[in-house]
Amino acid sequence: MKASNSGYTMSCIMCGLVNDERETSTYCTKCGGVLDIEYKEAREEIQYPLKEIKPDPLKHHFTPLKKLNRLSKRYDAELYGKLEFEHPTGCFKDRGSYIEVQKALELGADAICLASTGNMAASVAAYACYFKIPCFVFVPEKTPEVKLAQATIYDATIIKIKGDFMVCEKLCREFAKSGNYYLAGDYVFRQEGQKSFSYELYEQGITDFDYVFVPIGAGTNFAAIYKGYKELKAAGLIDKIPHFVAVQPEQSSPVVEGIFKKDKIVKDQVNTMADAVAVGDPLDFYKVLRGIEETDGLAYTATENELLESMKEMTVEEGFFTEPACAIPLATFKNNLEQFKGKKCLFVLTGTGLKSAHIVAKYSLSSPVLPPNLERIQQYIESGFIEMQKESWGQTRNTGFENVSMDEGHSKLYEEYVHNINRKGKTLKEEEIKVLRSLVYNEDTDLHHPVEVVDYKLTMRKHGLVSAAVKLKIEGGEEVISLDQGVGPIDAILTAIKAETDSFLPLDVINHEVEILSPDTDSLVVVTLTLEKEGHKFTSKGASPDTLEAVIQAFVKGLAVANKALAVG
Repeated sequence: MKASNSGYTMSCIMCGLVNDERETSTYCTKCGGVLDIEYKEAREEIQYPLKEIKPDPLKHHFTPLKKLNRLSKRYDAELYGKLEFEHPTGCFKDRGSYIEVQKALELGADAICLASTGNMAASVAAYACYFKIPCFVFVPEKTPEVKLAQATIYDATIIKIKGDFMVCEKLCREFAKSGNYYLAGDYVFRQEGQKSFSYELYEQGITDFDYVFVPIGAGTNFAAIYKGYKELKAAGLIDKIPHFVAVQPEQSSPVVEGIFKKDKIVKDQVNTMADAVAVGDPLDFYKVLRGIEETDGLAYTATENELLESMKEMTVEEGFFTEPACAIPLATFKNNLEQFKGKKCLFVLTGTGLKSAHIVAKYSLSSPVLPPNLERIQQYIESGFIEMQKESWGQTRNTGFENVSMDEGHSKLYEEYVHNINRKGKTLKEEEIKVLRSLVYNEDTDLHHPVEVVDYKLTMRKHGLVSAAVKLKIEGGEEVISLDQGVGPIDAILTAIKAETDSFLPLDVINHEVEILSPDTDSLVVVTLTLEKEGHKFTSKGASPDTLEAVIQAFVKGLAVANKALAVG
């Protein structure tokens, strides 16, 4: 479909003021409301608010519209998915970035800036890189590096800020005003790019859905898709607009709550696996509310467990590995089957699951490392562990795993773990049992442990350091005392152990992760250490209600793993 421009105005949806794009592209200069683009006349081709419309340099085909045949049959409905994860950066954001970056150039901006923790950063950076305009991305200090990799490779400048996303967003606005910088994000020009979704549906020959399910964060994509439909109808290209369904994770649902109260709600950001739509202050709420009211639409939420289940179901049944936000349409559809039975529904599948591989890792039991022995492999297959892995996906704490069989060596090791934990007066929860059995099953029972930690003591010092005294038994011989200090308990205990063990096997601790399985004070703690020697890396785990004991377990086990591997090497 060709693009055109018949002239346009940019008005506030709250007070109606026509704003000058040279003064603002974000909020109304009078009341602070959100803006909307209105074209002087309806046209059959898509219109963009640009003087010159360049072809998308990165996208060369429509994103596929696929019938979800297996799910349709299972749930007695006609279900489709629009595969927005097939955009160049793996996310629907590319539609808006394509227009925003061109607008930044048209306005003569020296650079483009935005606050983001993932998809938006990658998308804007990709188009900014192609069109040769500098890009600054403000991110919270704890943003994982893997989420910034795409933006980094597109030459974006990453600015890490101490604080959360709200702090980054505020500072980025100030930064934009401090120079001739275009502020990108969920604003009016992005909406104009993302409305191309609806025009693609028209070109693909299917627009007559009963319901369109859209995952909601800021609400801009919902508003854009609805606007595209309205423009198609105004141009006489379609006869009806579907009912629009706004869907959010239950843990982050200010839009859904606001729809029922008919007023905007702002909430603190909370953790949800659907982090792509975890927005506390939904910028385009009133546009979403308008779309719901004008289409007699609906609004639903889904729990974290429901997202996990639906994410897995979409992958297994239809072959589409998507980010958790894409699971919300299917989850809410299933929760309200009576409403949608026999209906023609479209799920907007916003992003690829490859950006959320950590979610899969977090909620999947890892496979054990087996010795090169066919008998052990067969024993593993017959143990029930594989079935446990599959059944455990997305399950709650009441899932049982007591029926998984182990060989004699692993059973003995598991009993030792449980015995030591019971000595501390702790009762293991089902979720903790699952993790512990998985951990034990991954262990090599043939390992030779060159070091045993017999006892330890920590002392806090006034100058801030922690002193550690560790009693060790080396190679089953005499006990020795090792003394050292560190900047915290974990650092102190590892430094004291290493002071003795480095004499025969020096290992650098390059990373440690502490996972507490529940908010309870006596929760099982799982510690993962990554150790290194001359470029060779080794990973080991320990588990205990006591963090330091878990650290000690992990390091002693890591010594044994490294010792065996280096000896074989």
